[in-house]
Amino acid sequence: MTIKDVLIRHIQDTFEKETWQPPLTLALDGLTAKQAVWKPAPERHSIWQIVKHIIHWKRGVLEAWDGNPPDYKEMERGDWVEASGDDAVWQVDVQALRELTAKIRERVEAADETRLTGPLATYKGLKNQTAVIRLMSVATHDIYHAGQIRYIRALQGV
Repeated sequence: MTIKDVLIRHIQDTFEKETWQPPLTLALDGLTAKQAVWKPAPERHSIWQIVKHIIHWKRGVLEAWDGNPPDYKEMERGDWVEASGDDAVWQVDVQALRELTAKIRERVEAADETRLTGPLATYKGLKNQTAVIRLMSVATHDIYHAGQIRYIRALQGV
């Protein structure tokens, strides 16, 4: 198995394919906008906010991959935005998340071992990481939030 194989498998297992744990897509399946916007307490995040958060940071990773690493402090300031809307608006964000993940996977599939083991910028002014470590972290971030989403669903009885 190559580094690329392991990375692709990790992306699959955390985003789309159930293995040891339900992936992020399964955690989101069947949710309505009303369920996605619900918060267990006013100071907590909704499922929709979590989805927007994941989208936000995946966009940052793709910008870095393109040679334009974002500013970390700006990323933090733009994080955890409120979310609301109807089912159509909710589905736009779910689809955006699917498309960003597909882009990341496509880039991994197209990359050679040198690219995957070489440096990838993280954020302006911060230390680079190897691409494979950065991308493994992105996928692990998905499964972390999948667990949160499943817990929020359970609190709602969904």
